[in-house]
Amino acid sequence: MDIGKSFTFVFEDDAWITKLLLAAAILLLGVLFSWMLLIPLILALALLGGYGVAITRQVIGGELNKLPEWDDWGALISDGLKVIVVGIVYALPLIIISLCLGLPIAIFAENSQGLASLFSLLLSCLSLLWAIVMSIALPAAIAFWVAADDLGAAFQFGDVLGFVRDNLATYLITFLMSWVANFIGELGWVVCGVGWLVTVPYALMVTGHLYGQAYTEGMGQAAEPTLEEELA
Repeated sequence: MDIGKSFTFVFEDDAWITKLLLAAAILLLGVLFSWMLLIPLILALALLGGYGVAITRQVIGGELNKLPEWDDWGALISDGLKVIVVGIVYALPLIIISLCLGLPIAIFAENSQGLASLFSLLLSCLSLLWAIVMSIALPAAIAFWVAADDLGAAFQFGDVLGFVRDNLATYLITFLMSWVANFIGELGWVVCGVGWLVTVPYALMVTGHLYGQAYTEGMGQAAEPTLEEELA
């Protein structure tokens, strides 16, 4: 994997400033109007998530240096909502575990603090474990869907988890670098104030690129620049 490329490709697009500022504007509008039953915020996040999917799709197709155009918003929203669906499905074990262990925690909270603490600790450990597994598996699930152009491919759990197992080093790197990208996104809140409007979309773009690279690396077909990119 070319990790550096995932962090720098954004700036190699001739119109990167316009595309990044447009992403920031979408996020800003979503936050400003989030009081309307959260619908604008959900749509904004779906747009940004769909844009990340578009980047993954381009990387799998061999376009390493280009940002997608903001031209088909309907498709971007659709893809973004599909990302949310995939995330929810992969989070179901965590949701079920929380429900199953939450009941005994509530029951023992008044009668036995020791047992309540034990179940709380167990819930925390299992939640952390599954959160790590999910964070490593989701990039592969999304890439399977994008490569096959079929959402059902994301839910071929045996194939997805087997692919991750066979390329564990690649997906561990993807997991760590995605964490770094998300840290950059959150850094905008602390260091730059409103800079998070730019750093959060940038982080999504980086992770989209990482997902595409991890898939092509795992398939043994490292993405090659297109002829257009070679001539640029």
